[in-house]
Amino acid sequence: MTASRTKRASGGSRSAAEKLALQEFIPYKLAVVANRLSQSIGSLFEQKYGIQIPEWRILMALHSCGPLAPNEVVEHTSMDKGRVSRAQRRLVELELVAASDDPRDGRRLVLFLTRKGAGMCTAIIPEARQTEAWFLSVLSEQERRALDKALSRLLARSRELRLAREGHDPDD
Repeated sequence: MTASRTKRASGGSRSAAEKLALQEFIPYKLAVVANRLSQSIGSLFEQKYGIQIPEWRILMALHSCGPLAPNEVVEHTSMDKGRVSRAQRRLVELELVAASDDPRDGRRLVLFLTRKGAGMCTAIIPEARQTEAWFLSVLSEQERRALDKALSRLLARSRELRLAREGHDPDD
């Protein structure tokens, strides 16, 4: 290998501050852990119930929050509008979710669980909790509480970041 190719392959002459070791970068670790856990739960639901990750996220958001407008589903699930729209259509086709005019604002559409959708959520929750318990079993009870607290704070901070990017003052 030539000197210039060796330099490029090894990252050149960048200082340690300029390099990013992914395995030590917290946003990377959070993304990988979240994706792996979500995929684990998602594959279970896909095999057992025939629904995919975006669909079960919407079901769980509606189960947890009650009827939501599609833009509120986007907010609660942190999925993009297109993905929510596609998953919403499929859930309606499967008769797990229905859509109707918002009684408070007739110009707005709201999504809500059907009886069939609510039943599926009731069946899914124990299995999701079991997967969560297995995943967290590597942590002590004190570590679990600390993780929950840290994630709650980071979630709040991520909302501030989103609001700031949208031009809103997070302190409002």
